[in-house]
Amino acid sequence: MNNEKHIGKEVAIFANRIGRKISKEASQYGLTGVQARILGFIYHKSNKKDIFQKDLEEELDIRRSSVTSVLKLMEKNELIKRVSVCEDARLKKIILTEKGLEIQEKVYDFILKFEKSLRDELREDEVETLINLIDRLSRKIAD
Repeated sequence: MNNEKHIGKEVAIFANRIGRKISKEASQYGLTGVQARILGFIYHKSNKKDIFQKDLEEELDIRRSSVTSVLKLMEKNELIKRVSVCEDARLKKIILTEKGLEIQEKVYDFILKFEKSLRDELREDEVETLINLIDRLSRKIAD
């Protein structure tokens, strides 16, 4: 039997575990993991610039059709609003509602604590090495 470790498999398992942990927390507020990521992105970037659907597609590496359906549901659940911009009425910037903001803050607080628990398992040089290796391999396989 081959006991060789496979990078892709190990990274996928790790990423799935992180995703499940965050999704479990987000589900307490009626969110999916993707919705939580979208709320987080809007929250952290909207103070610097207007956020549009294309930004979400690029940042989160999600297909247009998937983002469209998620945003429709989030709007229906009053987590976001899509607002026309003056320059181009076809463009809709995405903003958080008060409800979306409250949930985002709770989920983000959990993520910070979770991230700290992971970092606490590693020395600072190990964290840097891990991040550098992941970045390097990610760049190698990027489209």
